[in-house]
Amino acid sequence: MDSEFTLIIIVLASLIFCSRRLLRYLRFLQQEEYKPGRFLAWVWRKKAFDRRGTIVALFAGLVSVFAIELWHVEAAAIIAAVYLALSVLREEDPRRTGKIVLKMTERAKRIYHTALLFCALVLVIAALTLAIRAPEQMFIWVWFMQVVFFQCLPLFLAFSVLALQPGENAIQQALRREAEAILRSVDPYVIGITGSYGKTSTKNCLGRLLNVCLAPTFFPRGGINTVMGITREIREQLKPEHKYAVIEMGAYRMGSIKRLCDFTPPQAAIVTAVGLMHLERFGGVKNIYLAKSELAQAVPADGILVCNGDDEGARRMAAENPKAKTLLYGINRDLGPLDTWLDDIKVAVEGTSFNLHWQDAVFPVFVPLHGRPVLSNLLAAFTMACALGADAQYVAGAIRNIEPVSNRLEVRKYDGYVQINDAYNANPVGFSAALEVLEQLPGERKILVTPGMIELGAQQESENEKAGQLAARVCELVFVVGTVNQEPLCRGLERGGMAKENIRCFAHRDLALSELNAGRKKGDVILLENDLPDLFEMELRW
Repeated sequence: MDSEFTLIIIVLASLIFCSRRLLRYLRFLQQEEYKPGRFLAWVWRKKAFDRRGTIVALFAGLVSVFAIELWHVEAAAIIAAVYLALSVLREEDPRRTGKIVLKMTERAKRIYHTALLFCALVLVIAALTLAIRAPEQMFIWVWFMQVVFFQCLPLFLAFSVLALQPGENAIQQALRREAEAILRSVDPYVIGITGSYGKTSTKNCLGRLLNVCLAPTFFPRGGINTVMGITREIREQLKPEHKYAVIEMGAYRMGSIKRLCDFTPPQAAIVTAVGLMHLERFGGVKNIYLAKSELAQAVPADGILVCNGDDEGARRMAAENPKAKTLLYGINRDLGPLDTWLDDIKVAVEGTSFNLHWQDAVFPVFVPLHGRPVLSNLLAAFTMACALGADAQYVAGAIRNIEPVSNRLEVRKYDGYVQINDAYNANPVGFSAALEVLEQLPGERKILVTPGMIELGAQQESENEKAGQLAARVCELVFVVGTVNQEPLCRGLERGGMAKENIRCFAHRDLALSELNAGRKKGDVILLENDLPDLFEMELRW
């Protein structure tokens, strides 16, 4: 058997293995927003090291050491190489499976192909070097080299991000300039929205209300709230007929919102809350407040600022950044004066009815929505629409047609049971509100399924324990998903008075849902609260 031919087979099999393994790692790099440091920290934290390729390479290397005849070595090498290639091809494709599938955007393709090129260069150079310098032992060393090589695949992706960054910056700047030119030519009235939670729902609600009550309005899809995401939306969706633009502004660090305001200068703004979300990124609530304040500061003196009067930070922001129109909305009037508020709230499976107060008018409203955060978001959109000149009675009528957003306190009635889907980014306020809805809806057993809350920094453990205590007062049965918050949630549930036999823990969501479906009874009311990304919950079998 030709040794060089065998070596080529080993290299090709290893490249096939790398091509699939890199895709699986790329999925998590993408979820970490292409931040190499955060991605590598995740790899280390989750111990997401390759096992399959490493074991095959180690076994083949040991066989090469102890084999007596060369043809035994080559035969074992070919068998190992074929197994290596076929085994990885049977793995799940991250582009098609998982909670958050890998999106092969142009940037993702560039990073992937660059990393694969680096892998090929390293493998080929290493193989040629061994073939020339150690021909008699090259099979031993090529396999043992790959034991280390397979562990370094995350590093190849991280290095690819860094290598491509200068070019990526140039591409992004060119696209941003194009979007800025489009924005200047259309010149819509820009309303910025920020807050620790409620941004996306408020944006969608306001965009729909303005479309109906005032004029055509542009608002990016889903939860897009970064410069490059909004750049893409402007380039693809902003049209000359758009008179208003509602821009969601996310804060990932100090200066994030200022950068967005420089890109899409706001003439009006909504601040939904200053809470604990992403606390570990900012280091404290004070920094979160300063980051969110960047939007209020960017609104000109003759602009409009609408803030959540139920939130201490948002109320303070309104006081510190007064505009020509500074308005407060809310549900709790005990905290101070409000320009828009609700009372006489009644909850049913079909939705919520309430009285909406604006200036001297009162509008009875029913919406097919649930939960105080959702009602608060409606109030924010209503207040801004009226501040922009829309007829209040017309806006109140339009609110009745607002439909629930998928997986945000979405109540669904099935044959024999009710399910509340609230799987999008839980936070302490939202978690409490969801439990309140669960308590208010009629039913026999109240069941909670949750992995708890994340990105709360040093307060994550205490906030999850508090959530467990609240849940214990409402629920008869709780399914705790994953290990991230299992200990504080269970501790809170027990301290809240729940018996241990009514607390059930599961490694991941699918196991919990399977158990839930098997044991569900007529009259159950089930709350699915939060759903962690694969980064936190996925069981890695590599």
